Amino acid sequence: MVRIVAGIVVRFLPILFLALFAHLGARAETTGATRGYYEDPPRCIAVLAGPMELGVVAAGRIAEALARQLSGRVEKVIHPRERRRLVRAMAVDLAHPDDARHFAATTHCPAFLRWHVMGAGHDNALIWSQKYIHISAEIIRPRDGAVLWQANSTASRSSGDVPLSLFSLPLAMLRAAAFQEDDDAVASMLDDLARRLLASLPDTR
Repeated sequence: MVRIVAGIVVRFLPILFLALFAHLGARAETTGATRGYYEDPPRCIAVLAGPMELGVVAAGRIAEALARQLSGRVEKVIHPRERRRLVRAMAVDLAHPDDARHFAATTHCPAFLRWHVMGAGHDNALIWSQKYIHISAEIIRPRDGAVLWQANSTASRSSGDVPLSLFSLPLAMLRAAAFQEDDDAVASMLDDLARRLLASLPDTR
């Protein structure tokens, strides 16, 4: 019995150490605001859409988390739902420069927050489970295409226990499995991600 538990621990211990290292190493790698941001800080920023599928979480939830954090730093934010409504009403495609400039001028919202997923996924190693996401973002001015601010950030959440006996092994496995369905952990991860990402953005309210 002891040999079985020891074998499991030895097998998954390197994975647990790597997960711990990755979690502790989660940081916001920022470059911050450019001179253009300070010279003409935007009073309104529209949050753009991201990729359709991520596997870990719906892209819309990331955009909403970014919009919530952004609301604490600028005077006005066009949230994803409002942006979609305006785009439909105006029949524009914000991926096209002319349409983006028209949208910005009509809504009096001179800047967009554009973001990309650099990496995302979930790992499950029987007694340990992890979710992670890494994104980069930039604030652009559609009028001339200038980048006003940029940053990237990583956040992760994990759960797992090294079983001390054969009897604790099923519990460790159940906890790891339950974590994969834990929506609260995802919500916490997204808020953490958005907060870290926007930490270098000047407060211009």
